Amino acid sequence: MLRKLFVVCALALGLVGPAVAASVRQLLLDEIIDTSAIAFEGTCTGNRTERDPLTNLVVTYTTFAVTDVIKGSVHATHTIKQIGGTMPDGEASFRVDGVPSFSVGQDYVVFLAGVSSAGFSSPIGLSQGKFTVKQQATGKTVSNGRDFREMTTRVPIDVLPATDTPAHQVDLQKFKQLARSRVGNLK
Repeated sequence: MLRKLFVVCALALGLVGPAVAASVRQLLLDEIIDTSAIAFEGTCTGNRTERDPLTNLVVTYTTFAVTDVIKGSVHATHTIKQIGGTMPDGEASFRVDGVPSFSVGQDYVVFLAGVSSAGFSSPIGLSQGKFTVKQQATGKTVSNGRDFREMTTRVPIDVLPATDTPAHQVDLQKFKQLARSRVGNLK
């Protein structure tokens, strides 16, 4: 009897396919910069969620007041459309893991992909292309939550501290200078 139970369990486990999970490959900083269509520093001035008439999906429009263009051509305000969000009436909601959100009043440096035929544009590598700007005692820094030492293995970078400890934030101006230098070398 125990042997039959074991065989049945083994067969059942064999019929169950492997679990599928969505994941995004971790990108290096040069890949984020190189594959972006535009990049800028800006302040999030608003988020608006609605049902997209073209796709019938719940989408969120995020608007930025652009303060500094790093790559590409960007106007004084720039709006992106991303999949997901919660409708104002709370009736419909749709969330896609990895699609970043932006807080009104917060400053960011964003590296954006081009706009799709349906008008969608998200940061490169989803949240990897979203760098939050923070005011520190020593000045403004940027961070996307990852260690810059890991992200910059193929880029000469002088913005990291001399220690070997993880560097989760770097100086904003030096970061933008590095990005501009990389963009200049691509031309």
